[in-house]
This record gives sequence, C-alpha cells and structure tokens, in this order.
Amino acid sequence: MRARMIRLRESAAARRSDQARARGKKHLGWFIAVEGGDGVGKSTQITAIAAWLRKRGFDVVTTREPGGTPMGTALRDIVLHARDKTIGARAEALLFAADRAEHIDKVVRPALESGAVVLTDRHVDSSIAYQSGGRGLSAEDVAALSAFATDGLRPDLTVLLDVDPAVAWERSQTRPDAPDKLEAEPAEFHARVRAVFKARAAADPPRYLVVDAAEPPGVVTAIIEDRLEKLLPLSPRESVEAEEKERALRAAQLAEEREQRARQEAARAEAEREAARRRAEEEAARKEAESRRAEAEKAERERAAQERERLAAQEAQERRRAEEEQRAAQEQEAAEREQARADAARRREAELAVRKAEAIAKARARDQATQDLAGRALPPTEETRALPLDLSQTQVLEARGDVGEDDGDEDDDAPRIRWRRGKGKKRP
Repeated sequence: MRARMIRLRESAAARRSDQARARGKKHLGWFIAVEGGDGVGKSTQITAIAAWLRKRGFDVVTTREPGGTPMGTALRDIVLHARDKTIGARAEALLFAADRAEHIDKVVRPALESGAVVLTDRHVDSSIAYQSGGRGLSAEDVAALSAFATDGLRPDLTVLLDVDPAVAWERSQTRPDAPDKLEAEPAEFHARVRAVFKARAAADPPRYLVVDAAEPPGVVTAIIEDRLEKLLPLSPRESVEAEEKERALRAAQLAEEREQRARQEAARAEAEREAARRRAEEEAARKEAESRRAEAEKAERERAAQERERLAAQEAQERRRAEEEQRAAQEQEAAEREQARADAARRREAELAVRKAEAIAKARARDQATQDLAGRALPPTEETRALPLDLSQTQVLEARGDVGEDDGDEDDDAPRIRWRRGKGKKRP
C-alpha cells in the first residue's frame, strides 16, 4: 500500500506540474492535430482517442480541416469536390488558409479557452505537405500564410500517421464515396507529400509523434494514448478521483502506521521479556559454568598432585635402577679387568714357554751348525767352539714380565746374527 501511495503521489505531482505549465499557455485546453496522407486512418484514430478521453472525463471536440465550420464545408466542396478542376495552386492554398482562419476563430480557439481537448483531422502540416510537396509552392510561403491564418496558434502535439501511399490507396478503395481531387492525384504526388510530412516531423521531434499506420488500428491507438497519457494533465474527474484515492490511501496509511506502531510496541515488550528471560538463563548458565570450572580446577589440582607423586616415584625407581645398573656395570668391568689380567698372565706364561723352547732349539741348531763347520774345515778352535747357551735374555724377559708378541722375533734373531758375523770372520 505504501508503494501505491508513493506512485499516486508522484503521478499527482507530475499532473500538477503539467497543469501549471498549461496555465502558462494562452488557453486551458489541449490542441492535438492528426496528420498524414489520404487513407492512413486518421478518422478511425480520432474516433478512438476521443472515446478514450471522454471516458477519462475530458471535454473533447473533434473537427477537421477543411470542413469544420459552415464556411469550411462550402470551401471543402469547392476545393475537393467541385466539378471545375482548374483552381490554381495558389488559389487552393489561399482557400485552405481561409478555411483555417475561420476554423481557428470559430471552433478551435473557443474550445481551447473552455478547457476542452481539440482533435483536428489535418492542420498546417497538411497545407505545407500538399501545397509545397504536392503542388510545388514555396514551403516558406505556405507556412507564413498558415501562421497568419492561425494567429500563431500551434498544436500541442501533432500525430503523424505514416504509411506507404500504395497501402493507403488500397485502403481508400474500400470506402463507398468517390475519391476527392487530392486523393485522385498520382502516386508520385502522394510520395512527395509523404516526404514533406516526415521531414517536418524529423525537424521538430518533441512536437510530433510518428506512428507506423501499417500496424493494426488497436496498436496505433495504444501508442497515441501512451503519448497523450504523458502529455495531458488529469481531467477534472480524474483529479477528484485522485484526491479521493489519496485521502483514502492516506487514511489507510495512517491506520497502517498505527497498527505498525502497535505491533512495534508489542514486539518491543516481547523483546524485553525475552531479553529478561535470556539474562536469567545467562546468569544461571554463568553460575553453573563457574561451579563446573571450580570443580574442574579442583580435579585438575588433585590430578596434578597425583601426577607429581607418580613422577617422583618413577624418578626414584629410575634412580635405583640406574644405581643398580651402574653397580652391575662396575662389577662387570672389574670382573672383565680381572679376567683380562688372568688371560694376560696365561699368555705371558705360554709365550715364555714357547720362547724357552725356541731358545733351546736355536741353541741346538747353533751347536749342530758349529759341529758341521768344524767337520768340513779346520778343527775347532777356542774361538769356533760352540758357545754355551745363554738364556739371560729370556730370563730377563721372564723377570720383567713384559714379553710381547713382536719382542720374541727380535730376541731370537740376535744370536743368529751374532753367529753369522762370527762365521764370516772365521772365513779365510
């Protein structure tokens, strides 16, 4: 409803603005001219638009040029239906201008001053199109003549129904009356007339509405109505209805606002109750949370104390285990050292026995070598006699107790080296 109210107010404001512009004119009414070539459907559209405007509450006057006044009817017969077809182009233009002057003074201007909507079938554009485009007169001269005839009055809107002259000619053949002198002109004539109509509309678009008259009549009427809807203000009846609707909508809006305020108050009270309930629930939840937190902290402290006791017991146990492992390692190490000493003593004893055996064997070998040398050469002398076995080195090693794996070879080789040196000396 509020949206409808806004749209109505905007429409009423636009109508009031249009009416204000209308009061700035020299007349209260609205002057609409319907133009176009012969057979485009001007009469049909004027009838439909007039019925639509009257239905809206406008005072509508429909008329035509020429023929809107008694004098105009006589001039129409002379110009369009007279048997004498020798009227010149200038005379024809002057006759149309005379009809227009009478028509403006006797029909159009009084109706506009009374506030009516005047719909005229043809006006100034037809004279310029037919007399300049069709007859070849100067467009400026014809326009000046029409301006003199109308005393400067111009239509508020000119509706140009445009259609191909061939289509218009086919439509005119369906009418019972015979074509007038202008309708009977050749196709080239009507093509020139159409070109002038379109050129004038293109030169001043705001004052013209060009409609394709080849469309169905209902479509053409809807297009014209849409343009007039934007141009015309509200009719007196529409203004009253709009004011009544505005009052009704305003009252409905006030009622809606009161109802909305009541709903808001109820919602506010409900919100306050809901807020109080939430605060109570939050307070209870807060207390419960504090209680759970205190219990959790107590349980955590107890758990931490138990964990500390467990860790202390575990550390003590690990210390005892480490001490036991350390004692066992020390005992094992001592046992290994003792075993190593015993093994070393056994190895020294074995090595000493081996060295003694080797020394005895070496001594025997030297004795045998000495005997062999003595038998082949000279008798042994004091110098070549076998030396007694000297085990002093072995005894020294045994006494020192440091016989090694490599020391034996060096000690064992020493007597052999001395023997070889002595043997070398005794050669001649």
